[in-house]
Amino acid sequence: MSSLTIKICGITSYMDAQMATSFGATHLGFILYEKSPRYIDRYQAGEILSRVQPATVSSVAVMVNPDPSFLNEVKSCGFDFFQVHFQSNIETSKVEEWSDIVGPERLWLVPRISAEQRFPTKLLPCANTILLDAYDEEKHGGTGKISDWKRFSEWKKEQPGKNWILAGGIGPENLERALVETSPNGIDLNSGVESKPGVKSREKISQVFSILNH
Repeated sequence: MSSLTIKICGITSYMDAQMATSFGATHLGFILYEKSPRYIDRYQAGEILSRVQPATVSSVAVMVNPDPSFLNEVKSCGFDFFQVHFQSNIETSKVEEWSDIVGPERLWLVPRISAEQRFPTKLLPCANTILLDAYDEEKHGGTGKISDWKRFSEWKKEQPGKNWILAGGIGPENLERALVETSPNGIDLNSGVESKPGVKSREKISQVFSILNH
């Protein structure tokens, strides 16, 4: 577990941030996308982070297809990483602009890829970290659906130089199987460790870390 990225996403309160950190989360995700039920603005996120011991956890700003001006504003708030969701047929130049703003070492790319689409390998130079979430025609993540573990494993083997983070409906009931079947560099936990959208469950997070520490 020591080298595994463990991100608890959709944090909306200091209580949940502190709880996730105390159990051992390495990253906290804050969703700055207004259509999400877990939306929080960057100033609220900054206030929460100012109260969490910064040396123990990294912060991730989660956005959907952000304008460069907005990404620059978010960057100025002091987040450690920037997770960007987008349609996989996006213009390469836009992704390159995101990469130029925050740097490939701090950019997490999350292309929305249907079962019929191939992975957009031309975007790989733009980011060190790739996150795969479950595909949904309408939503960018947070659906609770299970992602395509088989394709995740195949793409990870094809591009071993990247950090591959698995997301999509991961919780205590399927975490161990996900780790065995995909060998990810990291896991992203959200709806699978909630009591309701935006509210994390102490019991479920405790169960997750019991599995990780086993």
